[in-house]
Amino acid sequence: MEEIKKCIRQAKTILKQDVGVMDTSGQIIAATNAELEGTTDSTARAVMMSDDLFSGTAEKTYMKVAVGEQIRYILFIEGDEPQERAYLGLLAEWIKTAIKDRGTDAEKELFTKNVLLENELQGEIPIKAREFKINCNAARLVMVVRTAREEGAEALEILLNFYADSEAACVLAMDEATAIVVLDAEEAKGSEEERNAFIEQNSSSILDCLNNEAVTAYIGVGSFVPLFQYISKSYRDAMLALRVGKIFEKNCYISRYDKLGLGRLIYQLPATLCQMFIDEVFPNEAYKTLDEDTIVTIESFFANNLNGSETSRELYVHRNTLVYRLDKVKKNTGLDLRSFDDAVLFKMASMVRTYLEYLETSKDNMIR
Repeated sequence: MEEIKKCIRQAKTILKQDVGVMDTSGQIIAATNAELEGTTDSTARAVMMSDDLFSGTAEKTYMKVAVGEQIRYILFIEGDEPQERAYLGLLAEWIKTAIKDRGTDAEKELFTKNVLLENELQGEIPIKAREFKINCNAARLVMVVRTAREEGAEALEILLNFYADSEAACVLAMDEATAIVVLDAEEAKGSEEERNAFIEQNSSSILDCLNNEAVTAYIGVGSFVPLFQYISKSYRDAMLALRVGKIFEKNCYISRYDKLGLGRLIYQLPATLCQMFIDEVFPNEAYKTLDEDTIVTIESFFANNLNGSETSRELYVHRNTLVYRLDKVKKNTGLDLRSFDDAVLFKMASMVRTYLEYLETSKDNMIR
């Protein structure tokens, strides 16, 4: 439908007469005169009953358009001169080509989605890719864009428009809340600096274009793969980045697979092993004895690299107050955060605890 409307919009810039397209019942689905769209032309019944390709009245010329072997549309144009028939013939071929191209695009999208989901045999991918003029030898990078379900359709449309004129990106919908962007990353095959710049530029651009339309999105960035047939790996890595980032990084809207750090390790540990570790580090649920002010102090202390002066300045508290709170942590948990070893142990235990809480309370189907 959108392809037909595009053709009519372009025809408006060429033809002086009003033209349009209706379905076989006479409902006008696209016209250069926007007021006609949605109305019904009663002449359609007579046109469909006629054995002729062209039909006419004193005011309009009509032409039946077949897609395959079935009449699908009726074109009309103001006037009944021979040149009007020529215009309709050209417009009919234009529309049929647009519909055919759209069909090819849909098949290409389905093929790419099947490659992402590993539903295609590795050996057959290059052969099928040539049919869709896909360069298998170019490096690729997959980004997963996740939104709320009610914003998913809008986000997909924004991304499709954003990359409408780009041949270096493919945008797909995986479900109501998830869109995939497959990027041609051939230009980033060089140094690590080039790859970082490529990721930063593209992920930030995607996030900004969605945020500018008031759509909240979280982006998972996969790994670079050297060939098109390996994009399934980049997709899996991007999904992992999205999951791990959501668990361990508050207000993190872009999560990179190559920057997951300790979260990657914890995510892959069995829940039973994680619980044993928590029981060892925080016996009798000692962590729950810490009040909100103390927890905020701990987070700030870690964020400032265990620097007491910077932490006091950031929290607007006296140094003695900070010392009191750290002493309270040591008393309740047995861990002195001013000691590097204890600080590392506390940080790891906090992340493991966060992971366990998420598994217990989250209904997000992205997790396991």
